[in-house]
Amino acid sequence: MVNQAFNVPKAPESAENKSQPKSPQSGGKKTLVVALLVAVVVLLLAVGAMAGYLIYKINSSPAQNNSDSSDWQNTASTTNQTSTSATTTPANSEITWNAPQSIASLKLFKAMDGFDPEANAKYYKVGLINSGKYQGGEIILVSSPLNGPALYPGFYRFIKQGDSLVYLKNNSDELYPADSGADTSKFTTDENYKISELNSPESFIGSQPKQIFTLDKYVNAFFSLNDLKKSFTDSKLGDVYTSAYYNPTNNDLFGRNGFYIQAPDGTVRVYSLKLDIMPADSNVPRITWTDGKANATDYSYTDRTGCGSGNYASVIPGTLIESSYLKIVGKTAAGDDVYELKDSNNSLLKDFYNDKYQVFDGQKKVSYATFVASHPMFFWYDSFGRLIKFESSKYQPLAECGKPVIYLYPTTAQNISVKVEPQGGMSYSDPLYGNGWNVFSDTNSNLTELSSGKKYPYLFWEGSGGIYEQPKKGFVIKQLEVHNFLVSKLAQLGLNTKETADFMEFWEPRMQGSSYYFVTFLGTSEMNKIAPLTIVPKPDTVIRILMDFSPLENPIKVDGYNIKTPIRNGFTVVEWGGVLR
Repeated sequence: MVNQAFNVPKAPESAENKSQPKSPQSGGKKTLVVALLVAVVVLLLAVGAMAGYLIYKINSSPAQNNSDSSDWQNTASTTNQTSTSATTTPANSEITWNAPQSIASLKLFKAMDGFDPEANAKYYKVGLINSGKYQGGEIILVSSPLNGPALYPGFYRFIKQGDSLVYLKNNSDELYPADSGADTSKFTTDENYKISELNSPESFIGSQPKQIFTLDKYVNAFFSLNDLKKSFTDSKLGDVYTSAYYNPTNNDLFGRNGFYIQAPDGTVRVYSLKLDIMPADSNVPRITWTDGKANATDYSYTDRTGCGSGNYASVIPGTLIESSYLKIVGKTAAGDDVYELKDSNNSLLKDFYNDKYQVFDGQKKVSYATFVASHPMFFWYDSFGRLIKFESSKYQPLAECGKPVIYLYPTTAQNISVKVEPQGGMSYSDPLYGNGWNVFSDTNSNLTELSSGKKYPYLFWEGSGGIYEQPKKGFVIKQLEVHNFLVSKLAQLGLNTKETADFMEFWEPRMQGSSYYFVTFLGTSEMNKIAPLTIVPKPDTVIRILMDFSPLENPIKVDGYNIKTPIRNGFTVVEWGGVLR
């Protein structure tokens, strides 16, 4: 178990507290002794009453002092309260950890093209190194916004020794030059040193063998006890919490039904539970319905959003669906009951049919009776007693990462291996993906698939990422401005004439039906989180673009952002796509 030495911060001393009234001089020693005894008793009672509370949480945290309006604050709790799950650190420990303490700016970022990350960067001291290579050094955690829309801020860890700063590459996000604005003259980089206590396991097994937890390694946020309840204690990782309340909007990280663990530096580790009803390599739950038929349909147990999921599991509270509303309709391979709603007119089913269930142009929905008869929605209690909602993928909204295409421009014609791994899985690819694409490419992205000999101009896939929420920063344009806007922005984002024409051919026709549009673009760093991309040999330049847009009846006020055009050097890879809604 991680040992921590978090100090409870004292409340600021007010002017009123500084000038306490003097004790009266009359009354004699006896009165004074009695008064002192009473004061001691009151103090002991007060300390006893507060002790449990102070062990549970600290009333001051980094995020409470954050006043900027970055996108990431809309996806993480802005009222975090840091837990103090342990209060001692062994004398021989390499690091003494403390609750994040805000410190003055170290001015590690510089303005670029109208973007000033330093203005909203936050600096915290989180620990002291007791021994080893950096003995006496302070561990500094830096949170800084990225250029343009981002799901979370960048989290960077440094060691400060006097005026010297060392960037810990193994315990930090990548400092993408175009995104971070980091002033590399202010620090050196250590590519080998690693703080092992901050390296979270990618998976672990809970109190039961079937409880397998998988890390969401892209979350950057501070731990919060708000709206969490303790689920169990892991012998190595400590207390594990889950969401305490139903959050239908999915706009709070701690309301997304993950499993949350406090890291020693006050940040949060977030894990999703792999449901044992699901096979390891399939979205087809292992169910036998009461009519004896085995299930053969894909289901999702998260609430889908534009290019991923809004939560880690769609947990339905008893206040919304009581057990009396359910009927048994089958069993899992492990013998657990699965349920459906007794009332076919329940609002959950109606809303699914009317709002979520969509069809392509020219197609018609099946009748409501056919929809209900096809097991569109079922429920199952997981090993933590949570009622999980499953929805048939046949009727899922048409929302995913739509037509991302990958161009390859090596400096010399050669064989290239490409792997893309969207967190939510791939629904379509061309050529057939298999375990990855292996192609021969000339310098102009004329591709030949090695196994079939077929020719392609690019690699094409569709699928869904992990947790995804539409960014708040972007642009509002009139429909008449769509063409010129896209041509201009795509050039700024780094696309050439051919890539822009391909993009426009697919996406411009989808932006014709409304008077206004909100449009935003996620860049390379965010796409690497949604759908990690691995290419061998390693390219020199990677440009990844994902457009997200929403139709508007009337214009709205949004924060825009500046785009820094990337330079295409050496072996260049370009990918563009968009969010299908």
